[in-house]
Amino acid sequence: MYDTIILGAGSAGCVMANRLSADPARKVLLLEAGHAAPLASDIPSDWVTMFNTSADWGFHTVPQEGCRGRRIFWPRGKMVGGSGALNAMIYIRGLPSDYDGWEAMGNPGWSWDDVLPVFKASEDNQRLGNDALHGTGGPLHISDPAYTDPGEHLWLQAAQAAGYKLNEDFNGTDQEGVGFFQFFIKNGERWGTGKSYLRPALERPNLTMKTGVRITRILVEKGRAVGVEYLDKAHLQTAHASSEVVLSSGAIGSPQLLMLSGIGPADELRAVDVAPVHDLPGVGKDLQDHINIPITFSANQKIGIGALTGEEWDTSFKQWQDDRTGLRTSAWVAAAGHVRSRPDVEPDLQLYGALSSHRDYARFLHSGSGVTFHSTLQRPNSRGEIRLRNADPIEAPMIDPRYFTSDPEGVDLATMVEGIRISRRIAAQSPLAEVLSGELPPSAECESDADLINYIRGHCTTLYHPSSTCRMGTDARAVVDPKTLKVHGLDGLHVADASVMPKMISGNLNAPTIMIAERAAQMILG
Repeated sequence: MYDTIILGAGSAGCVMANRLSADPARKVLLLEAGHAAPLASDIPSDWVTMFNTSADWGFHTVPQEGCRGRRIFWPRGKMVGGSGALNAMIYIRGLPSDYDGWEAMGNPGWSWDDVLPVFKASEDNQRLGNDALHGTGGPLHISDPAYTDPGEHLWLQAAQAAGYKLNEDFNGTDQEGVGFFQFFIKNGERWGTGKSYLRPALERPNLTMKTGVRITRILVEKGRAVGVEYLDKAHLQTAHASSEVVLSSGAIGSPQLLMLSGIGPADELRAVDVAPVHDLPGVGKDLQDHINIPITFSANQKIGIGALTGEEWDTSFKQWQDDRTGLRTSAWVAAAGHVRSRPDVEPDLQLYGALSSHRDYARFLHSGSGVTFHSTLQRPNSRGEIRLRNADPIEAPMIDPRYFTSDPEGVDLATMVEGIRISRRIAAQSPLAEVLSGELPPSAECESDADLINYIRGHCTTLYHPSSTCRMGTDARAVVDPKTLKVHGLDGLHVADASVMPKMISGNLNAPTIMIAERAAQMILG
């Protein structure tokens, strides 16, 4: 018997484990499907090398009609630290209007004024900690990039020459402009919640963590979550919770576990032979994701990761091992921006000047050096869903973001076309233009809007930011209560991760997910 059982040791679950086990009288169990994060997770430059490994769930969407029938790769962290141990470590909070929008959607207590103190309290910001919008002394070590490639500086100068102002803090008074991201990196090493929150908490005798286990369902009796069943080395085990079960399995895993437990759209559950326990139509719905489109330029000089020889790569690894310095401390995505696709909106595109000429997150390698310009849709109109394929808890769910087909007015596509044109305008500016040899196929042949739309459909990727599949609210499709993050209609069951976001925020999701977990812990303890 435990007081609290937390399902998932990702970015949110690690926060929950720390905060809830701080009460020595509370006995906490933390369950995680993956194992300890590998060495590659420690090395900032190596995050993409973990894709399609045992540290990655390696999901794919169902065929996307709006993307020429492609099944799009969706990496998600399957290890202690979750996707926060797999991602590019970028620290972005989003716009104040995002959170004020949450409150306006029927979520009191989630405005910018409500969440800002939580962001500040979690921060230990090395450069901006004395700023009115930032904090020091929190668990999250937030720092500027320790290493930047010369090509990143060229990209930044070119972006300013294209008319975009320099912004030294994307989490400051104004998100718009170009500059360098800040990162979850400490002394040259990744520093997500697996280290900053969970590692010190594991010393507490009232916190137990089990890894390599597969949760099969949440146990519900008389309208209350009372425990979980899980597979441990192929043996079915049961753990009971006297106080609460907390779902922190992410925007894919949390709705999947709810539905496997009979909590979700009753008719859809019956169709896959799951007996409904609690009819909740919104579970798995309203799936949102940041859609990204890359174009790549080759370079006539040695810049970025694509120019490195095997010997240089090995030498840089030894340097990182010895003193945590050098190019391996770079995530290769430090140079970036937030810009408007048109004058009448807040920044709706996130730009990256990635110093890698590789494609599809380094699964396809260019033969030389170059720059990949990423343009990411910050506030998509496209909406999709997560559904069960069948009642088998080992089977991956159906992931259907419905890119573009669920946006009949074509705003998402039009915004992404403008994103490509903005990237090309930056590439044409000095001093970057003199270093670039030209745009690589197949985007190079695309000039008209129709050609660019066809290219986007055929080459867009996820920025792996799924959200909103268990969204908070008080309407008929809402899944959790905004005041408690408790599942509507059930006692003792909370959700605390990116799935509760009522609407996508304008930026990377790791920092907002941590904020949500901090607030969920306060609600439970309160």
